[in-house]
Amino acid sequence: MFKKSLSAVMTALAAAVLVSACGGGGGGGVGGGFIDPGYQAWYDVYGYRCGSTPGPGCNFYANGFKIVDTEDPYFDRYYALSFGTINYIDSYGDYETHIGWYWRSPSGIYYDFYGDALNDDSGSSRDFAGEVAEQEQNVVKSAGEFFAAKYALDTATGIRVAKILHDYAELGKARARTEADIADFSKRLYGQDLNKVKGALAEAMKGDKSQINAVVQEAATNWSTTPETMKEILKVWYGKEAGLVL
Repeated sequence: MFKKSLSAVMTALAAAVLVSACGGGGGGGVGGGFIDPGYQAWYDVYGYRCGSTPGPGCNFYANGFKIVDTEDPYFDRYYALSFGTINYIDSYGDYETHIGWYWRSPSGIYYDFYGDALNDDSGSSRDFAGEVAEQEQNVVKSAGEFFAAKYALDTATGIRVAKILHDYAELGKARARTEADIADFSKRLYGQDLNKVKGALAEAMKGDKSQINAVVQEAATNWSTTPETMKEILKVWYGKEAGLVL
């Protein structure tokens, strides 16, 4: 049981904070459903509110789902597909290539044959690599500032956390993460040795929360915040998993 809970805890962060596209929209549909009904806004992949209409990179609902073609404001029952090669920047700011059928909406969003939104930017500039790097930095900075403001953290701390989360997500896209990767992630993010965290979690699952409280205290110190705020963040990120031990 502990092994299962630890696995969920260590992998939940990228899924919860760096929301990846799941395919499928957030409940809109044709005929005016392309604005999030709860917030009248659209969000980027990091959950940062970025506009009142969808566009490249600003095409996620508040619940983390990504727009599909039928929810695009320019969709009108059908559209003509083109076949070819397109270069684009995905939602994480990475350079990608799509070969096959696609539709480019006047909103600026590219959709593949299945209706899934592809791009963050068309990538038409000559200095494409430079734009990718700059865009990635801007997204991380915006996500970090938003995170810091939400939890009253120092801005530098928020940006540092966003950068670590971004690096972890990028690593997972390139190859399977190893135990050493997770240990490095834990150390960079919380300033904690993974084995120490594992031991504290194991004791907490048995009812002794003294060690996990000490881990939270140390993490809070590294983030220049309070243990109460740290626990709040962890509960938001890990949900029921954190509720079992905090």
